[in-house]
Amino acid sequence: MTSMMTGEEYKASLFDGRATYFEGKQIDDLPAHPILGPPVQRVADDYDWLLTQAVDGQSPISGVPTSSEELREKVELVHRAGMMAHVTYTSIMTLATTAGRLSESVPQYIERIHGFIEDAQRRDIRITQCITDAKGDRSRPPAKQDDPDAYLRVVDRSGDGVVIRGAKLHISAAAPGHHLMVMPTTTMKPGEEDYAIACAIPVNAPGVHITN
Repeated sequence: MTSMMTGEEYKASLFDGRATYFEGKQIDDLPAHPILGPPVQRVADDYDWLLTQAVDGQSPISGVPTSSEELREKVELVHRAGMMAHVTYTSIMTLATTAGRLSESVPQYIERIHGFIEDAQRRDIRITQCITDAKGDRSRPPAKQDDPDAYLRVVDRSGDGVVIRGAKLHISAAAPGHHLMVMPTTTMKPGEEDYAIACAIPVNAPGVHITN
C-alpha cells in the first residue's frame, strides 16, 4: 500500500545528505533557500493537494493503468498534481512500458523494474528524468570527446551493479526530487555500450552532485 507523504514530511525528506549547490555554494537547507525554497514549497503544496484526492488512503497517481480509459482519467489529475508528480508518473509509466518490451530480450531486469516501481509508489517519492548529456563536440561520438564526462557512461562493473560517471544538463527538477531516472540522450551505436545506460539513482547517492 502507498504511504502518502504530507507536504511537511516531503520537505523533511530533503534533509537526506544530498549534495546540492547553487551559484558555487552548497545548500544545506533547500526549503529555506530564497531561490530553491519556493519550488520546494510548490511541491509540498502539491503533496498536500494529492492527500485530498486520496482513494482508500492511496495516492491517486499510484498504480499503472490497465486500459486506455484508465489512462485518460489520469491525464487531468496528473497535470493538476504539479510538475514533480507529473514527471514521476510519466517516469513510472515509462518503466512499466519498458518492462513489457524487455520481457523476451532481457527478462532478468523485469523483476528489478517492477520492484523499483512498487517501492517508489509505496514511499511516495518524486522522480526526475535526466536525459540531456553535456555532449561537448557534437561532431564527435561519445567515446571521442576531449572531456570523457561529456556523456554519462559506465566506468566499472561488478556483481553488485555498475559505477557510472558523467554529466547531465538542464535538469531543473533534480534538486527537489528523490530519485534521478537516467537514460541516454541519443541512440547509441555498436561500440558505445558503456554509454547505453538507463537506471534510477537516489539523489543522495555518494558521488551525486546537483549544481544549479
